[in-house]
Amino acid sequence: MVDFHKKISYQRQTKPTKDLPNDSYSLIRYFESDRGRILNSAAIRRLQQKTQVFPLERNAVVRSRLTHSLEVQQVGRYIVKEIYQRLSNNHQLIAYGLEDLAVIVESLVEMACLMHDIGNPPFGHFGEIAINNWFNNKLGVESSTQYTALSYQPEQLQLNELRRKIRQDLCNFDGNAQAIRLVQSILKLNLTYSQIACILKYTKPAYWFEPIADNYRYLMKKPGYYLSEEPFVKTLMTTLDMVPFHRYPLTYIVEAADDISYCIADLEDAVEKRIFTVDQLYQYLWQEWGQVKKGDLFDSVIKAAYQSAMNNENRGMVVDQFFMYLRVNTINSLVPHAAERFIENIESVYAGSFNQALLEDRDAECRLLEIFKRVAIKYIFNHDSIEIIELQGYRIISGLLDIYSPLLQMPSRDFLKLIKKDSHSDYMIETRLFHKLPEKHRQAYLNAIDELNIYDLEFDIWEFYYRARLIQDYISGMTDHFAYDEYRKLMVCD
Repeated sequence: MVDFHKKISYQRQTKPTKDLPNDSYSLIRYFESDRGRILNSAAIRRLQQKTQVFPLERNAVVRSRLTHSLEVQQVGRYIVKEIYQRLSNNHQLIAYGLEDLAVIVESLVEMACLMHDIGNPPFGHFGEIAINNWFNNKLGVESSTQYTALSYQPEQLQLNELRRKIRQDLCNFDGNAQAIRLVQSILKLNLTYSQIACILKYTKPAYWFEPIADNYRYLMKKPGYYLSEEPFVKTLMTTLDMVPFHRYPLTYIVEAADDISYCIADLEDAVEKRIFTVDQLYQYLWQEWGQVKKGDLFDSVIKAAYQSAMNNENRGMVVDQFFMYLRVNTINSLVPHAAERFIENIESVYAGSFNQALLEDRDAECRLLEIFKRVAIKYIFNHDSIEIIELQGYRIISGLLDIYSPLLQMPSRDFLKLIKKDSHSDYMIETRLFHKLPEKHRQAYLNAIDELNIYDLEFDIWEFYYRARLIQDYISGMTDHFAYDEYRKLMVCD
């Protein structure tokens, strides 16, 4: 039975509230508190210096992660309102337990949209690749069968399996999983379970290496959380009555809002960067669409926007006018489609088992979205200027990991001594590197270590894991320009 009241939890991990608020506004206050925590967090402020597509971009007109997230926030809000309007028209709000949740659902989606990129490292997906390749080269990722020959002792087999699991986890850094870690373990925002569930985009643990069943292929497409946050995620899922490997229903809305926003934004930024003109873009989109029929989405969305812009008497406003009309036309077509898909599949969406995106079907709206993406891949992401900066970003992230790697080579007891006394006479380089690590990242490491038993056979393995996370947390949290400046400074490039 679909009852969204069961998916709205005002509980937080710390200081759980025992008694349900006795009026609707008291419940709203819990989620207003989430908004305040998120909007005032360092992770949101840092988004203003992480670029969306063009790394190290100093042109303020070109989107940063923050301006992109604000656009996603608006589209997410619009989808929620569209869903509510359609359900209200069909007198279905009460049937689905949504009648008094509009303000809360809207807030949850808006804040999740704002947070959806906070875990992304410098240089975006190339930053992810750099981190994963570096750890893979340093650690290796073996299958559990390779350990069988090492020892037949049960204790050693168990330790070897843990090593394999941890290596796999560290070699699967992902911005989505890092977002969960950031809000929960590093910044400790102590958000409600519902708010955090909204950004749990994928349901696969980062250490997962088993084959994925077809009915989870999309839901488990990428890592959704790390081993370090697995106990918390399990508690969250239990609290929200979620089945393992299933999504939170509002996450589908956040994802659709992101898809709608970035597909146009990337094209607009490319024109701003003079990678191509509006006229060239129009031709590229036409080529990808194929035969145009009167009244189809190309005609009513893209061609209509182009003609409206070209008819403007002020030729200097053509670019702005084109993208304004294109954005409005696209949103007015895709938002209702996303809302309708949500409602059509509401039972599987509510259960979190809907194994595809809302804007992933064979309808014309999906086709429109796909041609935007294909043009971006062909003419933006493969452009020489972009590829050079991405290669530079790859080298910067890899180089920073090389610089901080001595901290990972220390024996556990020596590193613990270093972190306890803030220095170690036998490790002068490591001491200076350690001093550069932010306090909040050190504290996340210490909090994790405090949960371990130093006399346990697994202690050294877990300690290394959290130390590696400490380095990943620091480097992935850098802005593009800070990473660039740190690399040049430490490599003595100036």
